Amino acid sequence: MGLLVTIIMLGMQLFQVSDLLKQYQANLTHQEIIREGQILAQQQAKNASQKSQEELKEMIEILALKLDEKSRKQMELHQQNLDLQEALKRVENFSGPCPQDWIWHEESCYLFPSGLFNWEKSQENCLSLGAQLLKINNTDDLNFIQQAISHSSFPFWMGLSLRKPNYTWLWEDGSPLMPHLFRLQGAVSQMYASGTCAYIQRGAVFAENCILVAYSICQKKAVLLKAL
Repeated sequence: MGLLVTIIMLGMQLFQVSDLLKQYQANLTHQEIIREGQILAQQQAKNASQKSQEELKEMIEILALKLDEKSRKQMELHQQNLDLQEALKRVENFSGPCPQDWIWHEESCYLFPSGLFNWEKSQENCLSLGAQLLKINNTDDLNFIQQAISHSSFPFWMGLSLRKPNYTWLWEDGSPLMPHLFRLQGAVSQMYASGTCAYIQRGAVFAENCILVAYSICQKKAVLLKAL
């Protein structure tokens, strides 16, 4: 009888211990789940924070690019404004491509002085005006001059003369006469003591003694406004 009671008591204690063990295991599993959940939540929060930081960084970079583009456009507009102001000043102060009494044609200004002088004096007169004696570069220049003096029967000195030692016809700037422009008439090959120079009269060009007096044609570059 005493042995049976002892067995029963031990069985009850074992059941209680087993039940406590199950409860402990259950509590332990629940705590682990909570802990894992906390770890997972922390990791997700960290990932979300990193993603947010990356998105924020990307947004900042985009805004910086837009700001740079806006600044560049503002600088371009500012420069355009300065250029326009400068162009306006130039236009306001611009009196024309040629001085008063000069005739404008393409890129040159022409003056027909009223005095009669020899070739050398005519050359000096043009130089004093910041110009040179007439130079004809092409047929268009020739046509313009022929039209300009068509009302006159007088000769006009040009900046063309016969030069030693090769007896070559050269313009004042040293460039040679292009034979296709016009035919030189008169004393073409004769070298006078005072020199042999060219003049234009009634549309034709003649060679003559530089000491003779004639009218002259001065020429200089026109002041042209450049487009922006």
